[in-house]
Amino acid sequence: MIKDTIVAIASGQVNQAISIIRISGPEAFTTVAKIFKGRVGTTSREVTYGWIHNNGELIDEVLVLWFKGTNNFVGEDTVEINAHGGVLNTNLILELLLSQPHVRLAERGEFSRRSFLNGKMDLIKAQAIHDLIMARTKKQAQLSIKQFSGKTSIFINELINDLLNIIAIIEVNIDYPEYDDVEVLTTEVLLPKLEALLAKFEKTIEASERSRIIFEGIKVALVGTPNVGKSSLLNALIEQDKSIVSDVAGTTRDVVEASFVLSDIVFKLVDTAGVRKAKNKIEQIGIKKSLEQIEKASIVIHIIDATKQENEFDKLIQEHSKNKDYIKVYNKKDLNPSNFDASDKILISAKHKDISQLESYMKKHFVNKISENEEIISNTRSLSFIKSAFSYLKDAFLSLKNGFSPDIVIVDLTQSWKDLKTITGELTSDSLLDTIFANFCLGK
Repeated sequence: MIKDTIVAIASGQVNQAISIIRISGPEAFTTVAKIFKGRVGTTSREVTYGWIHNNGELIDEVLVLWFKGTNNFVGEDTVEINAHGGVLNTNLILELLLSQPHVRLAERGEFSRRSFLNGKMDLIKAQAIHDLIMARTKKQAQLSIKQFSGKTSIFINELINDLLNIIAIIEVNIDYPEYDDVEVLTTEVLLPKLEALLAKFEKTIEASERSRIIFEGIKVALVGTPNVGKSSLLNALIEQDKSIVSDVAGTTRDVVEASFVLSDIVFKLVDTAGVRKAKNKIEQIGIKKSLEQIEKASIVIHIIDATKQENEFDKLIQEHSKNKDYIKVYNKKDLNPSNFDASDKILISAKHKDISQLESYMKKHFVNKISENEEIISNTRSLSFIKSAFSYLKDAFLSLKNGFSPDIVIVDLTQSWKDLKTITGELTSDSLLDTIFANFCLGK
């Protein structure tokens, strides 16, 4: 049982219209009542008006929200003081609350942790709150809301129950074989059940891997021979001058990084040194880094000068780009290159920011592949446990297929079930909870 009372500013340390000071725990109501000149709330949800004072000295005019009992986000007595949004007066109220007996400053994410411990939400919802707060794009926010709404929790709990039912029937078959009213789980009966479960897991893992780019972004290497317009393309994509643009070949000798958002997906661009026969040691290092960036990138955009023939270094770039999403882009269309067949090619003018063909290609091949209707696990920790659960389930399936009896595979099935329970937080250590909630904001 939680015995201490915690307090923190929930609205951030900036001057704003309204600030919120949240206090939660067994002493929340009595603590606020000591410094509040107004009517104290008595029902489960109530708003009252008054003044915060320190021994009669008025500090601020406030609205106070009183949440009695468990019918609130935290799941225990909670009070939220809505004050004027000055940093000074907000901190004066916080200091006044902290001066009262049995009240301490909340740790990062402690209100959310109490909400989890009080059964108001599972870990999937808790992590979705954090993702929503940190969202940079509309897609990130939408995916976080979907998981916070409970749809993902329902899906995971369905998998948990499906596995538990199979485990329970196997155990009954082992311990009470004489029961006539229990389904007999032979290998022939069990294999299709596990196969159907594996298909659900596989579909979710594949969709989750695709959707990870919504939160993590896609790393894109801009590569090519010197002076083909790599830096100009980076500047055109991010709509500002980040890379040095010059007619002198080999201007970019180090890696330049920048990001831009296209259809709510973050693309992390890396502008690299031109690939050619190095003239000096510094340039040689830059070219080596360029080839290394190809290895690290998910997408390689190979820029080619449309006014010139491709050369051996373009072939070297293509060779290094095997097993990557590779896009060949022809630049300098503004120079009206002669004898150039533009059909089925991406033709741009980075200098004049005419890059619509490239953006359309990127939308079609990388953005539109993500379906928001599929079951998705965006959190890296949760996805790792889904994969682990899938692995144990697959081992059980293959063991059955290879002639092992159901009572042997129950060990793998149980471990798969435990991994799923870890995702929701039903089987989670205190140290793991510390790690998860430490990433939250103070006051959340």
